[in-house]
Amino acid sequence: MNKISEKKVKELIKELKELSSLKDSKRKSRYWYNKKQIIVNSENIPTDLIKEFLDEYNRVKVNKIEAVETDDRAVTNIERDEEGNIQYYTFEIFRKDTVPLSGKLDRKEMETLYRLYSIYGSNLTQKIVSREFPMYTFVEFKRILRAFNIYKSNSEFPPHMIEEHTEEELVNLHNQNKENNLLRRLEKDQLAEANRLINKLAQENLEYKNFVKSIENINVNINGDYTYNTNFSPKLSDTSIIIHLSDLHIGAKCESNTLYPNKWDREEIERRLDSLACKIHEFGHLDTLIINLLGDNLDGMDNQTARRDHYMPQNMDNMEQITTFIEVMTSFILKVKDAANIIKIYSVKDGNHDGITGYVATLALLNVVRNLAPEIDYMLFKDFIGKYTFKDHTYLICHGKDDKFMKRGLPLTLNDKSKTMIYEWLDANNVHGDNIHFVKGDLHSNELNSCKRFDYRNVLSLFGASDYSNYNFSRNSYGVSYDLFIGDTRTIGTFENF
Repeated sequence: MNKISEKKVKELIKELKELSSLKDSKRKSRYWYNKKQIIVNSENIPTDLIKEFLDEYNRVKVNKIEAVETDDRAVTNIERDEEGNIQYYTFEIFRKDTVPLSGKLDRKEMETLYRLYSIYGSNLTQKIVSREFPMYTFVEFKRILRAFNIYKSNSEFPPHMIEEHTEEELVNLHNQNKENNLLRRLEKDQLAEANRLINKLAQENLEYKNFVKSIENINVNINGDYTYNTNFSPKLSDTSIIIHLSDLHIGAKCESNTLYPNKWDREEIERRLDSLACKIHEFGHLDTLIINLLGDNLDGMDNQTARRDHYMPQNMDNMEQITTFIEVMTSFILKVKDAANIIKIYSVKDGNHDGITGYVATLALLNVVRNLAPEIDYMLFKDFIGKYTFKDHTYLICHGKDDKFMKRGLPLTLNDKSKTMIYEWLDANNVHGDNIHFVKGDLHSNELNSCKRFDYRNVLSLFGASDYSNYNFSRNSYGVSYDLFIGDTRTIGTFENF
């Protein structure tokens, strides 16, 4: 961004004061818009001078016709409260042969956008940042960036933060963001190393068990007088695993000639669940197996989500989806019921796709399981967030978006808004202490964030990604995320593309 002197800013303010509207100006609106961007992002201009310029700028309505030089013509506007503080950023992007793309970004959303996208912030790609704004397609998201002239080289702070904070405060915020990014990166590296080690130990444990099994019936004859059966009986396993089974989307249809084909019919569902059962058995006999069902087991009813707000391609009708879900999941549970001493199933209420139908289908499944395998414990939560404990760890599970109220689902990356919501839930439900894990589905991605009171994890989808998601966001592996306990030591991992 080019620098500008205080003298020049005062000259521009004087010129603006002589105008009653943009029509009185001999300069183009683009000139004024560029000057505004330079002034707002300048570090050497006093805050009161910036505010004076913005007041005059807004008075002549320059900001109402901030057209950007892209393939689309766009109108952006800054909405302020009575005290002159920025509240919203609105936009209207005109598109050929279709209705304009219009909407608004609040302060938190604009802060997230700048912080994640700027090279001075997290320096993430457009595709990754766009996941924080699932209400827009990737193409729409890029148009919004262009409309507001947001580039990699921009500051990590949006205009309202630059207006309302001193230079020292912004420097402190910058350093704090850098520290948080570093801690997240270190945490991921530590988890990767822990996963590598735990997989090695699990493999060695399996080899040991196979060896014991191969010699357990060896007979030993001593001097021809006595015969002993060695019969090595290993101790009960101290290994346990929690499987996060999310977003099956039974009934979803993916075209065969798209960007990344994803065959998804009953045959493929059964194959993936059978492979998952084999993965579980590879750990040897477990002490405890917990299966978390995290919602959107069905793709939706009548080719629509539970909210009935848009149509989706499906390859099963309503009855086929419900029947397939109950049958394939019953088969899977019976195949793993002998893998552990204790098996528990916890299920969230529903998802934004399957809604009340998903709840009823899961209730039917668990009643079938109760009759076929009464030793299995289960819990179908009726609230948005379910809670249970295991080995001094507290698990909070939910789908991530409900079937009715939430305008937007919980994000991929934990933000202040979601953190506050979860903090309030913890306090309201008297949940305190260490080892609190918030686990959710919905976004079909494996991602871990941490804050002071809990860690926040998105998990993979057994279905993977739809055509819409592949084209507009990014390709996601299909799979299952898990937590593995060896004794009291916990590590996390994933089974992908098995």
